[in-house]
Amino acid sequence: MVKSKNPAIKIDPIISLLKAEGASTVLSLPVSHVIVDERVRLKCQVPLCDSFHKNLMCPPFVMPVEEFRKVLGCYKEAILLQTEGLFDILNDGKPGRDVFVPAGRLHDLVNLGEREAFRSGFRFAAGLIGGCCRLCEVCVAIDNSRICRFPFRARPSMEAMGIDVVATLEQSGLSLAFPVRDRVTWTGLILLQ
Repeated sequence: MVKSKNPAIKIDPIISLLKAEGASTVLSLPVSHVIVDERVRLKCQVPLCDSFHKNLMCPPFVMPVEEFRKVLGCYKEAILLQTEGLFDILNDGKPGRDVFVPAGRLHDLVNLGEREAFRSGFRFAAGLIGGCCRLCEVCVAIDNSRICRFPFRARPSMEAMGIDVVATLEQSGLSLAFPVRDRVTWTGLILLQ
């Protein structure tokens, strides 16, 4: 069997699968559209994120931004995907826990897309989620453990790696508004080749 030199032939079925499984937006993009900015990682500490040093998929446990920038330079193509959902506003004006339901769906879709990409010949496929990993109610990092309960499912977030999600979306012709009101959009990325 002769392999096609056109990567879109391999990518299109993955995009179709992710759409069929519930992603609200899925598109391929050149990795040059992925914007890395050290200030994103600064926002993990200023103001201090509640996952900093408490989640194995967040800083300081993930690779430094400069190291990720080098790794990212080895890739040429990626898939960007999003999930959306409505959520309730609590009496104190903060979002209810249902704001994270689409984040869980995104995490599952990123894992599915990464797995399908690997099966399609993208042996270095790597998925990144939006926000912190929420596979566990409480991460083992709280107890100073470095042994993840779900090492094959857990993924770091785009933000943890220093990716400016807003700028990346703008580079791709999409937008993301803050603050969210009653609808939330979660964004993930699958690095392919």
